[in-house]
Amino acid sequence: MRKYALLFLMLICSCSKEKEQMVLPDFAKADKVTLTYKTDFDSAGKIILKNIDITDPEEISKLRATITTIPFDYQYCLSTGTMAFYKDSSVITEVVFNTTKDFRHIAFNYNNKLIAIALSEKDAAMLESYKDKISIH
Repeated sequence: MRKYALLFLMLICSCSKEKEQMVLPDFAKADKVTLTYKTDFDSAGKIILKNIDITDPEEISKLRATITTIPFDYQYCLSTGTMAFYKDSSVITEVVFNTTKDFRHIAFNYNNKLIAIALSEKDAAMLESYKDKISIH
């Protein structure tokens, strides 16, 4: 009986669908990151944006680390900002992020697929901390 149970278990495992592995863009060579934040609306109803360029390799490494392979179940159009990764003034990729408590995530298109990944509370706080360091453009 035990042999049959083991055989049945092996059959189920071998026939189960493999989970698709998440593939992310290669951010490793980025030498600049531009963060853009939506802050408010002006008198004409136009969104006011704040921008900051990050060129310090250590800071860029921290920003790259916010992009994980932990999926985020819900994909929302609302974002609190964007992060654009550059190499030699050419955009590698641009992602949108939402740092609000219930919707913390990063989303981007890669290989014609919309990918949404979870953003930790710590990483959301780090992204928000840059907003306080810049002036309105």
